[in-house]
Amino acid sequence: MQEIVALTQDLIRFRSTHAEPQYIQECAAYVASYLDANGIAYRRIDYQGTPSILALPNERFVPVLLMSHIDVVDGPEALFEPYIRDGKLYGRGSIDDKYAVALSLVLMKRYLERLRGQGKDQSDLPFGILITGDEEIGGHNGAEKALEQIDPEFCIALDGGRVDKVVVKEKGLLTLGLVSRGRAAHGARPWLGENAIENLFEDYRRIKGFFRETAGDHWHRTLNLSIIRAGRSFNQVPDRAEATLDIRYTEKDDIDRLVEEMRKAVSGELTVLAREPMFTSGQCPYLSLLLELSDTIRSGVEHGASDARFVSDYGICGVVWGADGDDSAHTAHEHVTIDSLTRLYDLLEEFLKKVEKVHYC
Repeated sequence: MQEIVALTQDLIRFRSTHAEPQYIQECAAYVASYLDANGIAYRRIDYQGTPSILALPNERFVPVLLMSHIDVVDGPEALFEPYIRDGKLYGRGSIDDKYAVALSLVLMKRYLERLRGQGKDQSDLPFGILITGDEEIGGHNGAEKALEQIDPEFCIALDGGRVDKVVVKEKGLLTLGLVSRGRAAHGARPWLGENAIENLFEDYRRIKGFFRETAGDHWHRTLNLSIIRAGRSFNQVPDRAEATLDIRYTEKDDIDRLVEEMRKAVSGELTVLAREPMFTSGQCPYLSLLLELSDTIRSGVEHGASDARFVSDYGICGVVWGADGDDSAHTAHEHVTIDSLTRLYDLLEEFLKKVEKVHYC
């Protein structure tokens, strides 16, 4: 555990944000140097400037794939100086998702040491790792491209949930652009113009009417007004206003129909900027084996989206799982609970030994 914590701290110090992509490259090189130092064969995939690293038992097939990422959201400099307090490791990426990178690397190193002690080699590993560099901006150049090149039977995205919660379903993501128009005029004579911001607010009110459902677990579609741009001068009636709408949806929603109904309801222009599918785990023996590891582990759902949705797209059975971070990802107090790292490592190792037994005995 000391090695995992120390390695996570090293990774946190890389400011691997998409505002400064050179640090994503440097962080990927650091990961590669760790694999080199421990005699672990890997291949690096670079697609449109995004690095991904694959370490597998063979060229394509792998029973279990552990997936994580090195890119993080931005934050002040202080967040890239990790520290430990009250049994928690703090820093940007501590829970999302550099602890998972460190855990995967150390787990592979130590598992391979045991196999080599038995006269075996990397080809006898029951798992592989995929570490990508663009999860925070969609994963299309990382996980989506890398998963094309391999054939895992089961994938664990170490990027959510918690030790006692294995995520088997994540909401889909729909991003809409709303543009409302008006007529410009001098701010002293607003009656001569038509305020595009007011029109935007009216259209947003109409759209919000499609999101009235409430439930204790919030497993229904949700709407977040995330970005507004309008106005060029304080003394001018704006003739254009635009907004970005962040919608998360469930299996109960017909998205095509929803978008069409919202378009009919607004006076402005509504366009689809991005549409990402839901993640669903599928059914396979590995999932049952994982849930049987402990009486405290339960399956559940998550409201956010992750690279796990590509796992669903490729028809691979999988889950989202991870350490405990008290929902601190992307916050000023982001952290991972060190005790949960220990437990997650032990459970993963136990799971992989069972997979090894099934495949090679």
